[in-house]
Amino acid sequence: MKKLQLLNWMLFALLAFTFSACDNEPLEGEFITGGGGGNTAEEGQFVANIAGVSFLAETTNNLYNPDIGALIISGIKQDGESIFLAVNNAGVGTFNLTTVDNTSNSGTYFQAGSVFNPYLTNGLAGGSGQLDITTFDVDNLSVTGTFAIIGVRAELDADGNPVLDSNGDPIFQSITISEGSFNAIPLTIDTSTGGGGGVGVDPDPEFFALVRGDEFLDETFTAEKVMVADEPMVKIVAISTEGAVIRIDIPEGLGTGTFNFVDPISDGTKLIAIYTTPDGRTYTSGEFVDTGSITLTEFGGATGKLAATFSFLASDVVPPIDTTDFEITEGRFNIDYISDSGTVENSFSADIDGAAYTPSSIDVTQAPFGSNTRIIVTTIDALSNKSLTISFPIDIEVGAYDMTTTTLDGSEKVGLYNPDIGNSILFASEPGTLTITSYELSSGIVEATFSFTGIDPAGNDSTEYAITNGQFVIQY
Repeated sequence: MKKLQLLNWMLFALLAFTFSACDNEPLEGEFITGGGGGNTAEEGQFVANIAGVSFLAETTNNLYNPDIGALIISGIKQDGESIFLAVNNAGVGTFNLTTVDNTSNSGTYFQAGSVFNPYLTNGLAGGSGQLDITTFDVDNLSVTGTFAIIGVRAELDADGNPVLDSNGDPIFQSITISEGSFNAIPLTIDTSTGGGGGVGVDPDPEFFALVRGDEFLDETFTAEKVMVADEPMVKIVAISTEGAVIRIDIPEGLGTGTFNFVDPISDGTKLIAIYTTPDGRTYTSGEFVDTGSITLTEFGGATGKLAATFSFLASDVVPPIDTTDFEITEGRFNIDYISDSGTVENSFSADIDGAAYTPSSIDVTQAPFGSNTRIIVTTIDALSNKSLTISFPIDIEVGAYDMTTTTLDGSEKVGLYNPDIGNSILFASEPGTLTITSYELSSGIVEATFSFTGIDPAGNDSTEYAITNGQFVIQY
């Protein structure tokens, strides 16, 4: 098996479902702790046969998102032993749980007391599974069905590294879960943006500003990318119903952050704000210190999405000087200056302890996590045998976020660094920052920067790695 396939599978295991008793529905019945043979679920029960031992769940957590048809069914015991089943386009019928490239359906089994390295229905490693839903009652919020899965996972040594055979290939363990059934267990409707991986829609274009305290009522609002002296620039133009104009020129490579308007006259490549009165008189920013600023909260070179707040004092700078000025306040806008982003080529780079890391492969996958879906960006530098991975929830928004070492509820932003694939532990982000600079929901394009310190989460290895100047553009 290719190292990329093994790494993706192991990372998915680290990012799989986690036991969360506070959100679960209690089940009724006598709880069985041992024994063998088959089981048939009574009403309200979730049962299975796990390697010859009967399993009766003590709690369950079953989420359905009708907007996207995603369903997650789980049976959980207080010691953490748990089974999770996830399918798309849920309804009465038979579903293949074998996880391969063209399906996100899955089955996951956690042993008691363990939240890492679960058994998965990964088809590339020999896993498989099937779920039959016989009753799917959304009105009365219950679901009934049967299932069986073969879960696989990499055998790990005491340091958490995969055990390899004489050929250098990973050794896999498997477990058979048969005679699984659940009978009229409670169903919860989840229409949150993260439920099952659903996301919202891109906002409509918007422009707002006050001119001397009065609202600038825009009739048209446009943005376009133009080239000036071979330099790309984005021109923002809002025209009021009375014919007044607010224009802002923004160099395309400016990025996010707060920037002052410092140039009184534009040559087409500088950051400048302009106000034109209905009678055609032009006043510009930049004549005085502290004349104004713009805070760019989103600026995507691939997506074309641009969002900002601004204010400036517009003055006359062309003789004969008119001492009149106009104060523009509470300005804000949101627009996409690239009408169709299309398909982009994934890119990823970073520095590791000051040395450039340029991966030879970039793999972008989605993985269910409870009621969330996570985006996993896995990169490998085959020449140096290193890997670097960034993961975050699919419903993340533009902004800066602290990174953590583990995933607990699916909302975390995590970085993982492997300095020697197959021979090293994973070093996780603590501390770290992931900044989403642009996110276009319609195309699935995400632009971001990141930096973090990679540490051993278990505390056994004191080595630290400095991951800096990280950036990526991906499309999922």
